[in-house]
Amino acid sequence: MSKPNIEAHKRHVLMCTGKSCGENIPLLKSLKAKVTAAGLDAGEDAVRVNRAGCLGVCEQGPIMVVHPEGVWYCNLTEEKMDRIVEEHFKQHKPVTEFTFHGAE
Repeated sequence: MSKPNIEAHKRHVLMCTGKSCGENIPLLKSLKAKVTAAGLDAGEDAVRVNRAGCLGVCEQGPIMVVHPEGVWYCNLTEEKMDRIVEEHFKQHKPVTEFTFHGAE
């Protein structure tokens, strides 16, 4: 039996799309588009973006976690996503003013 194949990625982003976080499918789709526009959908610094059910932290959603760093973001907006893509994903510096766990 063959195993599935997945493209290599440096980071894996999981965004809560549950009801408590406002059913964030539009924000998730926007983040995927921002990652693609930044050229981060493939290559050495590729970022894989997936939706998740409840991440267990329903306060101050929308919530997302970035692995492997284990950085958690809250109160996400389009504008915050722009900074996260630029500063965290491209420059490798988490945007600590938007985090609540995992960033120094």
